[in-house]
Amino acid sequence: MISRQKLALHGPAIVVLEVTCALARRLRRVGPADEAARWLRAYPALQLHPIDEGLLDQALTLGSERGLRGMDALYAATAVLMDASLISWDSELIQRAGALSPIDWIASQTDSDGGRSDKGKS
Repeated sequence: MISRQKLALHGPAIVVLEVTCALARRLRRVGPADEAARWLRAYPALQLHPIDEGLLDQALTLGSERGLRGMDALYAATAVLMDASLISWDSELIQRAGALSPIDWIASQTDSDGGRSDKGKS
C-alpha cells in the first residue's frame, strides 16, 4: 500500500467551476457546492493552472487528434504540460487520452514488495 505522502495535484483552473456547478446541479443546493469551491481553492496540494495560450494549444491538439470533449482535452493537456499522470474514472479519457483509473494509478505506484515505486508521477 502507498504510504501517506505529499503529492502535487494539477488541474486547469476551470476545475473549480466544473466541480461547483456539478455539485449544485446534482444536490440542487448551493451551500455544499460553494463550500466545495472554497475548499478546492484553499487546498494546498492542488495547483490550478490558468487557461493560457500554451494550455489551450495543447488542449486543441489533443482534443482534435484524440477526439476528446473540450473539458477533457483541458485535463489531458494539463497532465501533458505538467508531465503528470492523468487520473480519471472516465472510460473515454482512459481509452482516448491514456488516463489511468485511480485503482490502476495506485497499483502503478507500488512495486511487487508493496513499497513505493519511482516510476509513477503525481
